[in-house]
Amino acid sequence: MLKIKFAIICFGLLIFSSALLISCSEDNNNNVITPVPVDSSDFRFPFTDGCTWNYLISTTASDIQPDSILHYFNNYPLVVGTASILYDTVINSVVTKCFLDEFTNGELSYSNRYYYVNSDTAMILYAQRQGLGTGLFPLKKTRNEFTLNTDNLNYLNSTELDVPEDSLRITLKYPMVTGTEWSYMILSGYSVTKKYLGFENVTIPSGTVSCMKESINYSNVANGTYYNYFSKYGLLMSSTFYNDIMLTTISNPDGIGTFDINQETVITSYNIPAVQ
Repeated sequence: MLKIKFAIICFGLLIFSSALLISCSEDNNNNVITPVPVDSSDFRFPFTDGCTWNYLISTTASDIQPDSILHYFNNYPLVVGTASILYDTVINSVVTKCFLDEFTNGELSYSNRYYYVNSDTAMILYAQRQGLGTGLFPLKKTRNEFTLNTDNLNYLNSTELDVPEDSLRITLKYPMVTGTEWSYMILSGYSVTKKYLGFENVTIPSGTVSCMKESINYSNVANGTYYNYFSKYGLLMSSTFYNDIMLTTISNPDGIGTFDINQETVITSYNIPAVQ
């Protein structure tokens, strides 16, 4: 008799559980979150005076080998900055737009200026006043040296205006079409190749925005990946990843271990004034 009662109770619980699952399923169906559709419409980078972008750049290390070097990675740099568009200015008879990029890294502060031209076919970095520290701009990834014993940020920012020999350094090509690819030369004879990979949604603190994902490849870097995410509100996110970096010290210049490093830039808020 006890066995029968136990079976009946179990059967009753099974029915109750099934009903509960059905109810939950129905509730879940009623609360399904509809994915935000990807907007692949054409756009250009904002080029209006008064545009501002607040951002954070975080750096983390992983796959640290051997464990004896873990103590070198207790603190990671955090860059906090604000970039803005100031005004038009003429350089060598060329009308450019001045972008100001101000940021802090620890106790050090930086203020760089970049001068862009934005035509119907491309956005071009024409000139710059930049020290060794870089923040959100110049809208391209550079090969950052990660050396624990050398603080490059102690150098003063350059106050001289630098017009690159390859002044037609195309930052973006218009229209932004999946598959578009272009290259240019940089110092020491190395080349940079950029390519639009396609539109996808990117979630940042201010919401979800459709972006064109751009890859960057350097001919002299075999173990790095670089991606930028551009939207009609400007650059909203970028990521850099290096694997198998050799950790060196003054006493051990040949290296004492390896690690991977990831750097991510995220726009925390932005303001894009309407074009008058």
